[in-house]
Amino acid sequence: MNLKTTTKKIVATVALAGAVTAGTAGAAFAADGSSSTANADGAAQVAKHPRLALRRALGGVVSEALGVSRADLRAALKGGQSVNEYAASLNKDPQVVVDAVTNAVNTRLDEAVANGKISAERAATIKSKVPARIAKAMDHHFGQHA
Repeated sequence: MNLKTTTKKIVATVALAGAVTAGTAGAAFAADGSSSTANADGAAQVAKHPRLALRRALGGVVSEALGVSRADLRAALKGGQSVNEYAASLNKDPQVVVDAVTNAVNTRLDEAVANGKISAERAATIKSKVPARIAKAMDHHFGQHA
């Protein structure tokens, strides 16, 4: 295995693991893309920071699962609510969010394996860690940094 392949695998692994751990928070704080300038700058950032793309994607998954806009999700998380608390305040089952995020991560991992970006063994290792990381992210209180 050459250095380039190893580097790609490490980047993909770190991006996926980081996205699951902090993806929900990052999605809440990601740019809302309300102007064309923000979209152009956002595209440049995504190219440089693959985690940002994953955070945005997971933010979309969470907001869709809860049936709210990204702006509403962002405001709730910045306001100090966890995803579990926000889901409960909407009378939604937090497990719906967990299932949606798990499915999204598993789909991305399967695509990465199919595209040769990571090995099937590495994908299986990451998938085994996903439930614990999602549980941790669901209870995390974002936006409360002093």
